[in-house]
Amino acid sequence: MKGFYSLWTAPYFKGNPGGEYVLRDHELLMLLLSVAAYQKYNGPVTMYADGPAMKYIEDAGIGDIFKNGLEDLKVSAYIDPKVFWAAGKLEALKKEKGPCVMIDTDLIIWKNLDDIFTDPMTDIAVIHREELNPKIYPDPCSFDMKKGYSFPSSWDFSIEPANTALLYIMDDGFKVRYADAALEFMKMSKKTDDTLCHMVFAEQRILPMCAASEGKNIFAFCNRIEELREQKLFTHMWGHKNVLKFNGEERRAYCLKMMMRLKNEFPEMYEVAEKISILKLYRK
Repeated sequence: MKGFYSLWTAPYFKGNPGGEYVLRDHELLMLLLSVAAYQKYNGPVTMYADGPAMKYIEDAGIGDIFKNGLEDLKVSAYIDPKVFWAAGKLEALKKEKGPCVMIDTDLIIWKNLDDIFTDPMTDIAVIHREELNPKIYPDPCSFDMKKGYSFPSSWDFSIEPANTALLYIMDDGFKVRYADAALEFMKMSKKTDDTLCHMVFAEQRILPMCAASEGKNIFAFCNRIEELREQKLFTHMWGHKNVLKFNGEERRAYCLKMMMRLKNEFPEMYEVAEKISILKLYRK
């Protein structure tokens, strides 16, 4: 099953104005390992990237690792990148022809998933479901929306959210309708300092509500995020990225481990990695 990744740099430049876009060593290694594993076990991938990300990919010499090539990514100027930092992946989702798999750059999939993706009963697949924790998923009435926006009457707000670090959608039409609904919420949200609740509502709560309104079935590999610790199908860096960002010793150990895995299991990708200047420290 073909997959895709995305790199949208506008959120990065919100915190690094005037700088140059780069991936840190652990972020780059995670991406290389993710791409290598997916393409070995599941299928070719595309990378959607905006201008600065394209330049970074070219300068790093990694453009050829994406077997289905590179595609330009554009996100509406009406979307605040500080609040809706994952809007780029939804714009990419609209562009990629379904059925397809959306993969976060910090997720590695270690096995073939065709038994799920080719099952006619699987309309949608996500990595796990989430509880409706009011601190993360508050009452939608708390969102301050622009004039003219209203939540569709078909949405059931009691439905549990779905984490989309991995997202498979079979129906191309539904894929576009979901992405449009999420992006419309982003565009119609008034200015806010909240960088969590608005984003996860758009990405992870709208999806299952749209699915239910159309009678679509969602398969979750795990019921809860805690179950990820007990399985060997996925590695999701997620919150651990902050630990690696500020702990140099642990970051070095983690990078060495990823580099060794590339060398032992994905030698072609290792050859790419060992030529990248910031990764030379981890060559074995």
